[in-house]
Amino acid sequence: MLEKFRRGEHAPHLNFEIYNEATGETLSSLGDENEFNPLNNLAENRAPRDANGHETAFFFHIRKSKGGAVKNIMTHCFNLRRAEKIASPESLTYVDGVLNIDTQTLAGLQRAKDTNLVDSGLVDVIVTSYFFGGMMLFNPTHQGRAFTFLPHPVYQTESLYRSLKTRYPENFDGVDLADWVQSDAFNDNWVVRSLINQHSGELTEDHLIVAKTILARKFVVGISQYPKETFKRLVAYYGWNEVNGDGFECMNHFLNLENDEDKMFEGKIERGSDRWRLLSKVNKYDMDLYYYALQLFAKQGATLFGRPYVDKDGVPIDFKKLRDEKAKASMEALMNLFQAGDEMTDENEMTDEMEAFLNSFHAGDE
Repeated sequence: MLEKFRRGEHAPHLNFEIYNEATGETLSSLGDENEFNPLNNLAENRAPRDANGHETAFFFHIRKSKGGAVKNIMTHCFNLRRAEKIASPESLTYVDGVLNIDTQTLAGLQRAKDTNLVDSGLVDVIVTSYFFGGMMLFNPTHQGRAFTFLPHPVYQTESLYRSLKTRYPENFDGVDLADWVQSDAFNDNWVVRSLINQHSGELTEDHLIVAKTILARKFVVGISQYPKETFKRLVAYYGWNEVNGDGFECMNHFLNLENDEDKMFEGKIERGSDRWRLLSKVNKYDMDLYYYALQLFAKQGATLFGRPYVDKDGVPIDFKKLRDEKAKASMEALMNLFQAGDEMTDENEMTDEMEAFLNSFHAGDE
């Protein structure tokens, strides 16, 4: 159904696969016109809020994307109740303001579903790294409103490698970053796979189109490189109330703590280096999704939050021109490389102007 759409376009209908986790076998593929499609458990990001309050925020936590800071900020700066296993055994009690229920494992999510956590009124936000499992806690009459923070896939992969190597040195003895990302232990294109619920097998451009459409329709998109601007949007979108009127001062405190921790796993990968190209290649679809997310981040600033499509100088942004310039730059680079007899540069290096644009993005009073 999707092959008739060009790369980068939204498919008008979403196909979502339900698969057997043990065997990887596809059990069914549902379009969003099907009432049983689990994506119907999530509200469209531009849909009006439910007047009766039958909605709950849903944070899809992508690894190494400031998730620890986001959770602390929600708990301590905005007094939002969330679930996380703090002590054993699990219980419907709060520990330091957090409901002691596991939402970071599939087994825990199933127990949360069995106890009807979303409808219990015990949490204000669901936090999990399992998009599909988290989505299944909701239903069409009590939907989730999703948000996420997307990290740059190259930096995320390097940071994750360094973190895992520090925590499990025995598993990484003699295993460098290049070895790891080319081994069966590495989960390539983790974000795209999570969104489309396909955790094994080859990915195609059609899978990427579905992932892009889910992100565009179902998420308030945040970028981990721009956490303050992202949080300003989340506070406005969800109507969160600051604790003691110092929510953003509190937020800065936890973001600074997270930045200090990030420096422990900060790497030295240079753009255009062999390692950069390798990580871009193995995460090709996550790279494409990330650059698309940067565009969504800018566009949602206008469509959801009244921020204009302008750069820091107040000049309107012409996204078509950006795409055309990217295509022209890619072609010129390709011709130059052919003339020089060199290897072709990774295509994602041609899209860095989107990041450069966002660095000059007019982010209000940030």
